[in-house]
Amino acid sequence: MHASEPPMREAKAGRPECLASATGPDLVDWRRVGTALGCATLPAKKRPDAVDAWLALAAARHGGAVVFTTYPEDICAYLSVLAPADVHVVAV
Repeated sequence: MHASEPPMREAKAGRPECLASATGPDLVDWRRVGTALGCATLPAKKRPDAVDAWLALAAARHGGAVVFTTYPEDICAYLSVLAPADVHVVAV
């Protein structure tokens, strides 16, 4: 029987390092997502996207976050409603 190779680096899966990442959404978070969905000024021909709104909220909860996305206008629209102080969006 052959032993598997050790990982190249320590895996931290399942061990969130910040409280915002360690806890799931609560009712207040879901209401914030709903508000972002209803109030965001999205680019023309775009429809509200719950995944994008949740991503924006997760970044806002995390603090000091950087979101890399191919749809920066969409994420920025949700962030403008949520108004976090320190979330940055980078187009890729």
